[in-house]
Amino acid sequence: MEQHIADLLAHPKVLETRGHMHHRIAKHDHLLRSVRYSSRFARLLRADERVCVRAAVIHDIDSRLGTLTTHGAVAAAWAAGQGEPHEVCAAIVSHMYPLGPAPTSREGWVLVLADKAASLGDFTQYLRGLIDGTSQANRRRLQQSDPFYRSRPRRRVQLRQRLLGNLLLRRRLIRPRAGR
Repeated sequence: MEQHIADLLAHPKVLETRGHMHHRIAKHDHLLRSVRYSSRFARLLRADERVCVRAAVIHDIDSRLGTLTTHGAVAAAWAAGQGEPHEVCAAIVSHMYPLGPAPTSREGWVLVLADKAASLGDFTQYLRGLIDGTSQANRRRLQQSDPFYRSRPRRRVQLRQRLLGNLLLRRRLIRPRAGR
């Protein structure tokens, strides 16, 4: 399996996913978990293992540039730009089925199943981490390293300040600002 994806694993775009959050864990963890499931499911469904594992590594690259239903097309466009074959790109486009287009090949179905199984594994990893304390530490680390989260305002802090301000206003502990 590694021989099929060694070049992708060394690609800077894939390496940078180590610092990106996805399902509250590192996106790189999700991609590698998808690769493992793709390899297993490809053998079970007699699909091309090389196509399946290459699609699994790439399927969520640049996912934030699209929406829940369109990020497969974004990742497929990136893959095509890297010279990946049509079969890999077609599998990536349909990996969000039933929210996106239906798969048209065995390899597409393998990626759909592998992505769903990997997402369950991601959730399990997160829950395990809540018990031993690693989930919150990883989440804080990823929020600091992930450019998407670094550039966003802290919504929870803003919400807390707004709620606290409204509570204090009701209790008349502070004066209302002009315009409220």
